[in-house]
Parts: sequence; structure tokens; C-alpha cells
Amino acid sequence: MIRERRLWIAAAVGVLLLATDARAGIVTDIIDQARGRLGPVILATDMIVEPGQEVTLSASLRSGLKLDGIEGKRLQFVLDDKTLAEVRTNSRGDVILKWKVPDKAGNSAITVRLNPADQPSRPVDDATLLVAARPKDAPLVIVDLDKTVVASGFARVLLGDAKPMDGSAVVMQRIAKTSTVVYLTYRPDFLGPMSKRWLADNGFPAGPVLTGTVGSLVAGSGTYKNTRLAELRKTYTNLVAGVGDKLSDAKVYAESGLVSLLLLQVDWTETDAKYYDRLADDLAALPEKVQVVTNWSQISACLFEKTAFPKTAVEKRLRDVAKELRDHR
Repeated sequence: MIRERRLWIAAAVGVLLLATDARAGIVTDIIDQARGRLGPVILATDMIVEPGQEVTLSASLRSGLKLDGIEGKRLQFVLDDKTLAEVRTNSRGDVILKWKVPDKAGNSAITVRLNPADQPSRPVDDATLLVAARPKDAPLVIVDLDKTVVASGFARVLLGDAKPMDGSAVVMQRIAKTSTVVYLTYRPDFLGPMSKRWLADNGFPAGPVLTGTVGSLVAGSGTYKNTRLAELRKTYTNLVAGVGDKLSDAKVYAESGLVSLLLLQVDWTETDAKYYDRLADDLAALPEKVQVVTNWSQISACLFEKTAFPKTAVEKRLRDVAKELRDHR
């Protein structure tokens, strides 16, 4: 299947970047199988912009473990069954297109496809490029993917068996009724197509998926997200909340003035008191305004019922567990 082949492409490239991931071994053993299943993939970059602006749409055609660009192929930009333009890929496999965003706020889901005459024997899947047109004061809610809406890291997405976090899709749909959801992920851009497909397949609301690069993996999640938030704040004045599982992200969201929701996962079966002490110390170092939650019901209560989930409450529980473990040695 074409979709399965895309999975192998992402898995093969992803394994190169999982050296620091505890689940790296999960995908290492499929690298040899992946080599024989590689094929071209279209990557397209989502964006959020003001209505009526002229923007530069960008996409690329790439293939192989190193995602080498494929030159001289024609990529078509299609909106509502109308072809906006057809652009030939350059030596890096990239194409750009100047386009005027509609004057009315809304989402434009542009399909990027390979000209049928340029299709290989195994057709290349279309890609979706979402342009979210929003006014400056539109409320934005920033949401991470891995271990936030996805109940695991992206290694499981690569393998095709990732599940949503319980209740996440329902709460996200409620958020989307009053705010624009921006998926801000540390995942590199080559995982964009798979990320968008997973969100759609699992009932999450449409929203721009802003991905990183291989370079941003080196910089670190906190640095990457701080940079992307700064870019958003150049235009948008109403960044409401940020939801994620990383302490570094929670710190960035709080310091940027957002309601910062840290979706904390604690292994309460751990029997080493130092584990709880370290986690409590990490929470203590965060800004006081960070809210610490453990599930999406609490996220809903925080955003819609204004229920407070102070980090100090979880910090105390962690220290109590540590003390109890030491007392019962």
C-alpha cells in the first residue's frame, strides 16, 4: 500500500534521529527492511497568516534515507479542485509559489500533488498544505503532539500503532470552537505528512502543524519553541494557552505569558525515592504560574472552568511519596 510505503520512508529517516530516544531500539531492527521500500514523498509547509496577505507557499519532493531532493518534476498546487499553479522542482527538490490568501478568515487546505505524467510506477501520495488565515487578535492555543495528544513518542507513530491520549480529541474539538489550534511540534519536517494524517484519522481538529528541522533537534525543544512563539507573537496578540509534556516547554509558555499546562506523566510504580525527588525539584524550578495536569479532563477543567492545578500540589505529593519510600526501607 502507498500509505504503508510512506510509513517506511518516515521510519527509515526517523531511525537516524532516535539515538537519544529511549525507544530507539524499537525501530532500529527495521532499517534493513526499509531500504527496499523507499520511494518519493511530498513535503509541504503549513502556515498561519493574516487574511489578504501575499504569502510564499513551499513544498518539496524528496526520496531515500537522506531525503535527497528530486529535480525537474512538476508539483501542482490545487485548491477546491482548481489548479493554482504547477511548478517544477529545483536541484534541491523544492518549489515555491506566491499566493494571495483569501480576505476572509478561514482554512485553505491546498493539495500538493505530482503531475500524473511525472508519477513513478508506485504513485507518490498527495500532500496537504494548510494555510490558516486569522486576524491579529485571533485566540491561539498551542498544543504539542508527542505524549500530549499522542499517548507516546513519535517512535510509535513511525511504527504505525500510536494511540491518542484519552479524551484528547474531544477536548481539542471543544477548544477549536472558540480558538485556533496550532500544533507546535519538535518533530522534524519530514514527519509532517504522517503527523497530519494521524491527527485527521484520529478525529482532531484541523490546524496548522508547525514542524521543526533536523537542526532544531540539536538546538533543543525549549529553544525551538521559544523561537516559534516569538515568530507568532510578531503578528498575533492573543496567544491563550500552551499545552505540552516537556518541562522546558512549560517554562517557555509561562514566560511568554500563556496559560501554561504541563501534562505530567509520573511513573507511580517507581520505587526509588530519588526519582520523585528529582521530579519535584524540576517542578519547583518552573515559574509559579505553570499548571500541572495529568489528563485531558483536567486540561478541559483548567481552560473552560478555570479550575487551578498548581504545580505545588503535585510537587508536594511527589515529595510525600519519596519520604514514604525512604521511611519504609
